[in-house]
This record gives sequence, C-alpha cells and structure tokens, in this order.
Amino acid sequence: MAGKKIHHNAMYNLAGSVAPIVIAFLTVPIYIKLVGEARYGLISLIWLAFGYFGVFDLGLSRATAYRLSSLNDQPLAIRTSVFYTACGLNLGLGLLSAICFYVVSSASAAHFADNIELQSEIVRSLPWVALFFPVGLLGGVFAGCLQSQEMFLELNVQQSVGSIVLQTLPLLFFYYGYQDLPSAILGAVIARAFNVFWLGVVCVKWMYPAGRPIFRPAYIRGLFRYGGWITISDMISPILNGLDQMIIGATLGPKATAYYSVPFSMASKVLIIPASLNRAVFPRLATLDKDNARRVSEKSLQIISGVMALTCAPAIVLAEPALAFWINAEIASHSHLAASILLVGMWINSIGYIPWTLLQARGRPDTVAKIHALELLPFVALLLALISLFGLAGAAVAWCVRVLVDLLLQTRFSEMKLADLNVAIVPGLVIASSFVATFVAMNLLASIVVASLSMVVMTAWLLRKTDIMSYVGLNGRRLQRK
Repeated sequence: MAGKKIHHNAMYNLAGSVAPIVIAFLTVPIYIKLVGEARYGLISLIWLAFGYFGVFDLGLSRATAYRLSSLNDQPLAIRTSVFYTACGLNLGLGLLSAICFYVVSSASAAHFADNIELQSEIVRSLPWVALFFPVGLLGGVFAGCLQSQEMFLELNVQQSVGSIVLQTLPLLFFYYGYQDLPSAILGAVIARAFNVFWLGVVCVKWMYPAGRPIFRPAYIRGLFRYGGWITISDMISPILNGLDQMIIGATLGPKATAYYSVPFSMASKVLIIPASLNRAVFPRLATLDKDNARRVSEKSLQIISGVMALTCAPAIVLAEPALAFWINAEIASHSHLAASILLVGMWINSIGYIPWTLLQARGRPDTVAKIHALELLPFVALLLALISLFGLAGAAVAWCVRVLVDLLLQTRFSEMKLADLNVAIVPGLVIASSFVATFVAMNLLASIVVASLSMVVMTAWLLRKTDIMSYVGLNGRRLQRK
C-alpha cells in the first residue's frame, strides 16, 4: 500500500462514478415516460427516506474505515476482528432500522400522493424498501473496509456494476409491464443485494488468512465513540440535503417534486469529482502528521475549486437547453432556473468537501456534527420562507446559502484557515459570471460560446495557478503514505 498514490485512487473513484451517471442520463427520461412525472417524484422521495433512515448505521461504516486506516500497521488478526465486530453490529442495526422505517412510513405514506392508486402503491412498496436497510448497512461496512485498505480499483469496479444494475433492473420491470412502485423497489432490492454480496466476497477473501471470524465486544466502545458523532451528523444531513424536496412534495405536489428533483439529482452528479478525491484522501489524512495533512488539504482545495468551476460554469449556462434536449421543453421551462442556482451551490459544496474530510480524518467528527446541528433550524426557516415566496428557485437559493455557511464554518474550525479560501476567488467570479449570463437572452449558439469561454478561462487559470500536474502524479512521491 505504500506505493499507492492519491491520484491513482482518485482516478479510480472518478472512473467508477462515470458509468452510473451515463446510465442515469439515459434512463431517467425513460422512467418518466413509462411511469409519469408524479410516480417518478414518489420514487425520488422513497430514496430520500431510505437515505435518512440510514442513520441507523450509527456511523459504524465511517468509523470502520477510520479505525482500520489507523490500524494498517497492526497484525491482520486485529484488523479482522474490528471488521467482523462492525459487521455484526451493522447487521443488527439494519434489522432494527427496517422495523422502525416500516412503522413510521406506514403512518405517513398517504401524505405524499394525491390519489388512491398511488397511495396504495406506496403502502405496498414499504416491505421491499425496509429490506434495503440490513442489506445496505452491511454493505457500508464492506465498502469502509476496502476504502481503508485503499482497494479503490476493486471497490469501484464492483460499485459501478452494482449501480448500473440498480438503475436498470427496475426499468426492465417497467418495460415488461410491471409499471408500479412495488415492482420498481423489488428490482432495486435485488440489485442492491447483488452488489453487497459481491463486496462481501472480496472482504472475506482479504480477511480469510486471519482465520475464523471473531466478534470482540472490546472494540464496540471505540467504534461507537467515533460513530456517534457521525450519527448525529448523518441524522441531520439528509434533512439538510432533502428537506427542500420533502416540503415541495408536501406543499406543491409530486409533479413539482419531479421538476425539482430531476435537476437536483443531475446537478449533484458533478460532486463525483470532489467525492472521488475525498474517498482517496480520507485514509491517507488519517495517518499523516498535522503539517502534511494540512498541505494535502490546501492543495486539494485549490485544485477542486478550479476543476469544479471548469465543470459547473458551462453547465450553468447550458442548463435550459440541456434539460430540453435531455427530457422535454416543459420540464426545462419549470426547472432551468433552479438547476442553474443548484449548480452554483454544487460548486460551493464541492469546496466544502475538503475541510469536512480533514475534520473527520483527524478524528474530529464531533465538530462536523455540531456545525450541522447549528445550521438546521435557520435552514428550515429560510427554506420555508423562500419556497413560499419563490417556489422551486427559492428552495435552490436556500440550499446554496446553507452550503456556503457550512463551508465557512468547517474551514474555520478545521486545521485550515478562512484565508485559504482566497484561492477560489477567480473560479468563484467565473461561476458568478456564468450565472448572470443565464438572464441574458441568448440563442443556443451564443450559450455555447459563453460556456466555452468559461472553460477556456478556467483551463488557463488551472494551468497557471495550480501545480495540478504535480499533484495528480508527475511528482506523486510527495503524497505517498509515509
């Protein structure tokens, strides 16, 4: 593992995320055509609910990755006992979360549909959704194990295949006549179980030389101590990231949810870039000394701000024609402003990945949790006010304000400084200029020209101001594990 480099791992993570996104771009219009906008909006809400109840993991997946990363110089037997202890805990927690989800969702499902048929489909889907929890939580431990060992090539191959199956299997059910929510959820459960089983085989194969599985209660306290703060953050994060869609669905209806969730889902795909770097850097930051950890974080922030501006700026300008081409003109007319605003927020959020990763890798998940808790009530108030005044665009603005506050607070309380954000001034100006350009009446050709200009500016800035080539590999020894 000493010879592995951050740029290799980041590229594996990025490549592993591309195939599912391509499949999503191809299949979402087909989903909407086959099942309608309202039913697709309900599917989006179901996935949001699943993400929230995933807090029953109690942070053990992340705690496992952190703990195993810090134990990489210890005998295999010690690491395997941590792994098997986490597996046993997460399996039990998954069964508990399935029961809790079913009870809570059964009582509230009818509020998210405006006709009897859809209400019935939601209720019949709940048992299948509940099955996601034990399967999904166990898979989180498996992924954390591979991440801690920097086995990113193997992890991304398996997760890419699993994501493609997850996206396409429900669609096959729809195509062959099973056009209801229960069939879609059943297909997704089958796909997820396939992926988790595959991950489990790789983990057990790596652990096999250590002998039989050993569950050690002595490790429980340490895992829960770290995971407890992750849990608090995870309990709040789905609210911070999904409350806008929940409120839109409850107040404006499932169709409006689709108008918002489609651009939100697609805009969020750009976060695969900082997420890829985050997963690669996390196990390394957990073992580097303070000075080297901060140096890697500062360089990451500089590069991410530029690379994400290179990605987001043209997407902001081309949001409306892209939505019209990809899905239809109706959704583009309702969604394009929210999409452009959300892309601005995605750029801000991508920078926030760096101090967030540094805090957790340095054993300070409590700081992240406290910041998220501090943001919650002001965000809810802002969200309610702006949705009532401006609809979908108001929800997008509220989300952007929240991620900006998140970035500033996490930078302030990490080992970085607010002054480190100065490296993002030029990318920020390009993002702002691209957003202003969306209010100018332009034909498609003019929009393409403006988008291309933003890409040229950011490419020139990256080449001049960042040591990007050295960072991604030409001088990779300086980022190797010591």
